[in-house]
Amino acid sequence: MCSVTPFTKQCFAIASVIVNMMSYGMCIGFNASLFSELKKTGEIHLDRDSESWLASLIGITTLIGALLTSFIIDSIGRRPAVITSSVLMISGWISFSLASSLSILLVAKIFQGMSLGLGTTMGGVLIAEYSSPKYRGSFTATIQTAMLSGSLIAHSFGLFYNWHQISTILVFFALLGLLIAVFSPESPSFLATKGRYDDCRKVFRWLRGPNEEDELENMINTDMVVKETKKGRPKKTMSKIIQKKLTYVITSFKKREFHIPVFIVIHLNAVNQFCGSLIHDIYAFDIHKALYGTDIYMFKVIASLDVQRILSTVLTVYLTSRVRRRPLLFTLVGLNILAYICAAGYIYARRHSLLPFDHMAIGVFLHHFHYFTNGAGSMSLPTIISCELFPTADKGFCGLICSMVFSMFMFANIKSAPYLFALMGVEGTFCAYALLLLYSQVMLFYILPETKDKTLQEIEDKIRGFSLADRVETLKTEEDELLS
Repeated sequence: MCSVTPFTKQCFAIASVIVNMMSYGMCIGFNASLFSELKKTGEIHLDRDSESWLASLIGITTLIGALLTSFIIDSIGRRPAVITSSVLMISGWISFSLASSLSILLVAKIFQGMSLGLGTTMGGVLIAEYSSPKYRGSFTATIQTAMLSGSLIAHSFGLFYNWHQISTILVFFALLGLLIAVFSPESPSFLATKGRYDDCRKVFRWLRGPNEEDELENMINTDMVVKETKKGRPKKTMSKIIQKKLTYVITSFKKREFHIPVFIVIHLNAVNQFCGSLIHDIYAFDIHKALYGTDIYMFKVIASLDVQRILSTVLTVYLTSRVRRRPLLFTLVGLNILAYICAAGYIYARRHSLLPFDHMAIGVFLHHFHYFTNGAGSMSLPTIISCELFPTADKGFCGLICSMVFSMFMFANIKSAPYLFALMGVEGTFCAYALLLLYSQVMLFYILPETKDKTLQEIEDKIRGFSLADRVETLKTEEDELLS
């Protein structure tokens, strides 16, 4: 009987994360059915303010989920975070299926936003800790593929079912994610930080096999060095604990391996949020009216866009295994900026009758070009790179800060879009987003390191400027020489 390969075991371990990511994509895709049907039927009355709050509430509740993430992943474990996220997602879909008023819709959004905050922060970290360096980029790229597949599923159901029926169907995907998470192992990195080194070695070798011992021992040795500095310290009062936490925050921001990744990921989050994908999904009605002058073919066009975006993301999985991250990111985000400018110019010229020739195919091409740049670059690559940058000892705090910023960007993006559409038109809004992407590109050009084919510890040492384990070993050698 043939043995199960490490690659297969890693696939199983990350399956719960991927299924949950599909559920997060379904949350976004579900908005098109929800808002378009409510506008047409008036089953639950929505004005511009209530619509923007219902759409953007997920940004605030994602922040709440992110706040929970830091405590859960550092104190309880990575796997409980995934399980909690699944339970919240199930609660959200059940609430949607039973909703008959705006208040119940808001409750459902709260559940799903908290699930999203937990899962998006924890998912990438867990994949990075489960997977080998040679697979990590491709595995992480499947996050966006899974989310886009979830969005496609939700949009496809929108062709046949109403929003109540869709929410009832989608609850079963979250149940599958919960079931897989229950049978998955805990992260070896978490086990190491808790001093459970034997369990860490057991899980690590089960996941990776016997050929990556250097990374395993380097991870354990680094954790031992961190713990050695904390030995012999007396227990502290509450005031001392608060002072310690404040000192930790200040000390963390002084460390290169902390503040540089945080600064980088903030700008990567800006690229991810303002690339246009989220706004195209949530406010599909407004954008389709601007590009095509009608919403008759909206769900058919959206389905084709979802398929094309998934194929673009799959292309990224291949490209990340062959091409360095930096040039790939700058090229594809640059094309995203170009797509914004072209779409804005077309909408402006069309609205003011400046085109010598017009056809729906022009709007379809520009729409698909924009989605290609999203799927292949602006959504996938920031996620891949972000998961590789956080230092092992401060993953929870780093993830918390970046999730908070991500949530604020999401809320500001979704909440402001209807008002920007009214103030500047869709074309003016696209130009504003293009400027935000250009700024982020410039910042990342100067501070983003190359991460392809490097272990997480190598990336951390590169940002820090030296290897902590090597420096301690050098100091011990020098001390031994002096004593002798």
